[in-house]
Amino acid sequence: MWQGPEFHEQNDDLYLAGQRVNPGRYRQVGGNGKSIVLEHEDVLPASLDGRVACYQRVNNTWDQISRPRQGEMASAH
Repeated sequence: MWQGPEFHEQNDDLYLAGQRVNPGRYRQVGGNGKSIVLEHEDVLPASLDGRVACYQRVNNTWDQISRPRQGEMASAH
């Protein structure tokens, strides 16, 4: 029986629809590239377009990267 994708690059793990994952932001690979946020451990949703949905975890969003850290703001004054 197939156990999952054979994809082992560093920090590029793929997750399939229906797979239980940790909380976080996930972006669908290919297709429309939709992004979902899971507040607690849950299963990833299906694509509903007849294709197998694969997801990648998004570690930092542009909003998180562009926001100055609190320590940086304090040292700037």
